[in-house]
Amino acid sequence: MNWKNIFGVTLTLLIVGCSNDDNIIEEPDEILAASFEVIGEDTEAVFQYTFDATTNTTELLNLTSEIGVPTDYLTLRQTDDFLSFYSFRQGAFSLVIKNISTGATASFVDFYANGPGRSVVWGTNTLTNVFFGYFAPGDSREIGLQDVEIQNQTSLDVSIDIDIDLLFQPLLFNDKVYITFLDNQGEYKLSVYDTLTKSLGNIINFGDTPISIFIDDLGNLVVIKNGIDASLELYDTNDLSFISSSNLGFNSGFASGPVSGTVLSENKLYYARPYIQPARFASGPAIFDIETQESFIPDFITIADEIEAEIGSNITITTQTYSSSRNMFFIGYAILTTPNQGGILQISPGGELIDNTALPFFPSYIVAD
Repeated sequence: MNWKNIFGVTLTLLIVGCSNDDNIIEEPDEILAASFEVIGEDTEAVFQYTFDATTNTTELLNLTSEIGVPTDYLTLRQTDDFLSFYSFRQGAFSLVIKNISTGATASFVDFYANGPGRSVVWGTNTLTNVFFGYFAPGDSREIGLQDVEIQNQTSLDVSIDIDIDLLFQPLLFNDKVYITFLDNQGEYKLSVYDTLTKSLGNIINFGDTPISIFIDDLGNLVVIKNGIDASLELYDTNDLSFISSSNLGFNSGFASGPVSGTVLSENKLYYARPYIQPARFASGPAIFDIETQESFIPDFITIADEIEAEIGSNITITTQTYSSSRNMFFIGYAILTTPNQGGILQISPGGELIDNTALPFFPSYIVAD
């Protein structure tokens, strides 16, 4: 089963320690299910499913038949209300974009041919331009970014660095592409490309400390410096100037590069905590309070036991995220005995199962609000 790992294999490390896991989060007596939107698929089609909690109504759209999204699409990117589906065939990339608020769509078939001069690692886009991260040919292990205007296919190449081992996935926010990579000396680095000025910013070197990045609720760039003495640093998204640093009271091991579904809101870190393997699931929901340095780990295993008993089959987790606006963890799962079916679990920050929505496909992406 293909979980759409975004142009490559995502590396996941283990979080091996945590403090004060039994702290309880007080919640209101009644918590209602929240609205959500999810993308998923079966063997024949890609679907968009919407649940409106206000009206208690649902909508299921077949994106394959309606706008031509193939089931073997490479990756899905979200920028604000726009979803972008990338696919690749016969040496060329195609792109389908949908506005989930208005329903408007645009399709660009075979708009970019991948030639021998570049080995493309990832792509991300605004409404007008696509940005490809690539390795240049030769022995220098040079990485670059190609800025391609979608309509007329004019392009600009920007060299980033040389002697590179790994180029991680991109993070696009407010017309800037944040780029993380690992060089051949084992040093983790971060830079930013301004899509409006067409310029590359300075490179920040974090040495041999693996870094993970995301955007917090205030619009700052969060850099998690992983390891035994983990810390969380905030940077200005415009010029990558340093803002502040906080300790993380657990041995963090987030995947290098952008970490999806992770939220920093009101000094609390909501994230997918990897379980020490072997375990039934790769990860489950968790909360870490930056101020008190305390953790709360919802009992997801007990919740999963209840769901499996209800449906009569084991499940596997396909995607998970936290929404600060809806104050809810959303966890997507597939049913192992019928892998083209699944569902979405809504779990409160206090660890209560609020809702289980069955789906006629397995969810692969929970749309961010």
